[in-house]
Amino acid sequence: ISEPTKPITIFFDDLQWADELSLQLICTLAADTEINNFLFIGSYRDNEIDDTHPLTTQLYDLKRKEVAIIDIHVECMSKDDVNTLVSDSINVQEQLTRPFSDIVYKKTGGNALFVTQFLQLLWDEGLLFYSLEYKTWQWKIDGVDEKKLFDHVGALMAEKICQLPIGCQYTIKLLACLGSKCNESILALFLSRVEDLQGGVSAKRGTRKPEHKSQFSMLDLAVDEGLLKKEGSSYIFAHDQIQHAA
Repeated sequence: ISEPTKPITIFFDDLQWADELSLQLICTLAADTEINNFLFIGSYRDNEIDDTHPLTTQLYDLKRKEVAIIDIHVECMSKDDVNTLVSDSINVQEQLTRPFSDIVYKKTGGNALFVTQFLQLLWDEGLLFYSLEYKTWQWKIDGVDEKKLFDHVGALMAEKICQLPIGCQYTIKLLACLGSKCNESILALFLSRVEDLQGGVSAKRGTRKPEHKSQFSMLDLAVDEGLLKKEGSSYIFAHDQIQHAA
């Protein structure tokens, strides 16, 4: 179906988790010389595969068949890149954001997700704020520098989740067990089951069981925080590291 005037590009993320049959299908399409005007882009974490991994085997087979492959190794952002990102995000000149961005780089190691979530955390805690008096973004440099150094992005995500209301935390944890994406109807079934198990305790205490609508409205808080995305009636984790943290 691909044509010179209608080329096709397909992108798959996290190929390190793909099953062997799916990888075989992808590589068969990529190696088919009768398919033209087709570009396949795949990404994977090279620290999660070894020489015996199915993806490694398929990549070796493609190279053996002399299929044109361009390897792009994506590193963490440099200190200058982090400064540019911070400068663009808050619309402040780079020479002014340098002291602030250097600390952000030190705390995050230049991991893109880590940087954006750390900035969000600073904003949540009032360490990064917009000054109505000076009409520009400002930061509390000492407070930012005193923030604890997280071992990895998952630890930062976990702390952020723990700042949400208890009901929202519980629902996110349940959602994480169900997968990276879940429909409201499926989630409601599990919530109903939990409520049924807890019904006796709630009745004794004279408390009212939470309604599903209330639970889903709390999930909207996680959407606002950038932890989840809402597509139709489904909730999706914005990143697999967030799901792992939950």
